[in-house]
Amino acid sequence: MVSERVPPQDEPATTDSTAATHSEKHRPITAWVVTLMLLGCTLIAYLDKAILGLVAQPAMADLGLSAAEFGSISSAAGLLGPAAALLYSVVADRLPVKATLFTLVMVWSLLQFPVFFAASGGLLLATRFILGAAEGPTGPVSHAAAYSWWPNERRGFPTALLTTGASLGKLLFAPLLALVIAAWNWEAGFLAVALLGFAWAPAWLFLGREGPYGQAGTTTGTVTQTAPRAPVRTILLTGTFVGYVAAFTASSMLVAVVLTWLPSYFQEALGFSAVTAGSLFGVPSISAMVFLYLYGGWSDRRLRKGATSRIVRGIWGGVLLALGGVFLTALPLVSGAVLPMALLMMGYGLAMTVNAVASPALVQIVPPGQRTSVLSIGVAVAGFLAAAGPWVTGVVLDAARSADSLAEGYTNVFMLMGGVAIAGGALFALLVNPERDGAKVEAARVARAARQGP
Repeated sequence: MVSERVPPQDEPATTDSTAATHSEKHRPITAWVVTLMLLGCTLIAYLDKAILGLVAQPAMADLGLSAAEFGSISSAAGLLGPAAALLYSVVADRLPVKATLFTLVMVWSLLQFPVFFAASGGLLLATRFILGAAEGPTGPVSHAAAYSWWPNERRGFPTALLTTGASLGKLLFAPLLALVIAAWNWEAGFLAVALLGFAWAPAWLFLGREGPYGQAGTTTGTVTQTAPRAPVRTILLTGTFVGYVAAFTASSMLVAVVLTWLPSYFQEALGFSAVTAGSLFGVPSISAMVFLYLYGGWSDRRLRKGATSRIVRGIWGGVLLALGGVFLTALPLVSGAVLPMALLMMGYGLAMTVNAVASPALVQIVPPGQRTSVLSIGVAVAGFLAAAGPWVTGVVLDAARSADSLAEGYTNVFMLMGGVAIAGGALFALLVNPERDGAKVEAARVARAARQGP
């Protein structure tokens, strides 16, 4: 018996002629060019955050900051970011992607200069606040732009690629930034990040554009651009949206803690030099990249063969996130340098894997014209919850330092993040059901259309 393919929720069941039209619209070369440009944007955005982890020790010594104070500076970037994403969601689906991303990257780059010329704790705090506001909308814009070039059943691998912007940044540029900081001073690292942004922005103006599966004039989604939008309240109350927030909170908090404290952990707990710690900064991300690419590609293949998103994205994504948390909570059971590194690689890598399917699962339940705004709301809510991570871990480390047990403090930090990942993974697996919630949102959209009349 041949199983019938389940049409993705953000595409209608198609006839042969309509499917052929969709195939003609899909232009793989252009899609990959735009996706790789968006990867560059994501890479620079994460370097803007990772630079704090690379300069943590010399900056704290130079500026006389405690771990809690430095953690507060890192958390500052996460405070206005969610608020900016939430405000942006109001106008997100009406602003051009090209101009939005160009403006955001230019703002990030300009914000690095004051620290290079006149560093202080107050200036770091102020620029992180503003930087967070500028970076808040970046993830939703980048993912929505990428999804405009890929149909639902081909979004897993591109999403995995965008998610590895953080990993690629740490692997490719963190060692170079560590050398720049060691050769000159820690402030020079901020200048180097700014120059990367200034190089990307003009290239994006030339290459960036919206694809055939986007909101502008699309006919490939559940509704056309002129159709009534689905009620936002209905979308926000679905299990898929709640599960997305739970998983994205867990992964975002883990990323923030790793970006802020991982090099310090390598130096103070494992005994590496500053340059070695900077070079090893991206090592745990190697497993994240491998798992993301494998899972992203596998999920796409399974969807094209007719598997449901409930299983492929919801259940498997949640299981992998929770499994990553289990590895992190096992850190107290090992000693030395090799075994902790192995657990960190497995735990961080598996926990990040859910990001290959979280955003595709969420956009699957909404009309194409509401993708960017709904993603922005989800990122904002998760960002508010995750922003406290670096500060809380800084408090834990200060307490451990006072008790002369700093290595144990770092272990406790990653155990705490492991517990958050287990909880987030369980909620994601239990709640995410794009087929069910897509039908619910579509029914609400049709009901609204009926009430509004022709």
